[in-house]
Amino acid sequence: MSAAVRSIDDALGGGLPAGRLTELVSAAPSGGGQTVLARLLAATRAARQRVALIDGADGFAPETVPGDMLRHIVWVRCSGPGQAFAAADILVRDGNYAVAVLDLRGCAERLLRRTPASVWYRLQRAAEGGSVAVLVQTQAPLVPAVPWRLSLAVPLPLSDAEAPREAVADRLVARVERSHSPAADLLAG
Repeated sequence: MSAAVRSIDDALGGGLPAGRLTELVSAAPSGGGQTVLARLLAATRAARQRVALIDGADGFAPETVPGDMLRHIVWVRCSGPGQAFAAADILVRDGNYAVAVLDLRGCAERLLRRTPASVWYRLQRAAEGGSVAVLVQTQAPLVPAVPWRLSLAVPLPLSDAEAPREAVADRLVARVERSHSPAADLLAG
């Protein structure tokens, strides 16, 4: 599934991989995470696909995107990581979504760091072999053994606040922190 952000799609070889977790780290509040989410909503809407947004800190502002982009979204508003992981587990296994976004930005990092690795692996196993691409948005690298970790390199300048989302998305730079390639599979196998 295309993320509709050129640097992310290029880094992932064409878009978010189905049946896998991808972590996107955007450290600053103006780091581009909301722009990525808005572009992903536009792409899934255009493709008439459904997206599940698991909002770990209840930070999504639906008024920042056109109303027609919200037609194909299931938005789960959570009050913390525990609820977010429970909802993500159900929605990823459901199989009716092209993309599930687990947005943990805004959750206390100390709580996220205490998340047992087994919770992350359960989510990873739920996604494997399925048709759902899982995007985990964080403020710091957190997901153990994630196949792909990208970070949005530079916070966007304040002057971009008035620019159209398409223009802002084109200026985002996704840096590959960890990647999974078929060549690596062949060497390991």
